[in-house]
Amino acid sequence: MIKYAISDPKFYSNFDYAFNNFSRLKSADMILFRDKISKNYYKLATDFIKFKSENLKFLAQNDINSACKLGFDGIHFSSNLIHLLKDTPPNLIKIASTHNIKEIELASQYGADFITFSPIFFTPNKGEPKGLEVLKEVVKISKAKVIALGGIISQEQIDSVVDCGAAGFASIRYFTLD
Repeated sequence: MIKYAISDPKFYSNFDYAFNNFSRLKSADMILFRDKISKNYYKLATDFIKFKSENLKFLAQNDINSACKLGFDGIHFSSNLIHLLKDTPPNLIKIASTHNIKEIELASQYGADFITFSPIFFTPNKGEPKGLEVLKEVVKISKAKVIALGGIISQEQIDSVVDCGAAGFASIRYFTLD
């Protein structure tokens, strides 16, 4: 099962604290440097990548140049940028955010290795949860491996998405709660 951590802006003020004190973060297989607010993604990504280790794959968000220049292991595209998968070097892990059938089909067409599908459970400001039954259907139709995302904060929720056939789960809060 893939455990995919997504960074939170509270990481930015102290990456050292985040990587050394969030015990669940140490169990992750992959981590996304997600930043939707900063004017200087490259600078923050440079600071973030310093914590790269052999056991944890680091992914950049939406920025192929930063991913390549800084040595990230992969890239995760927002749903409105799925088409950029086709421009991504083959040595990078390719993930696309999806929320509907059209996005899932585009991600497959452009060669995504994984998709995140969300929101599965309630998560603030992310709309109506899709639920487990829809997740089961997505797993059946997606050519890429499916990573469940959205409101996953407990082991019970993790078990339920894996029982639906998801390759793993992604979360912000799960990895920053102790």
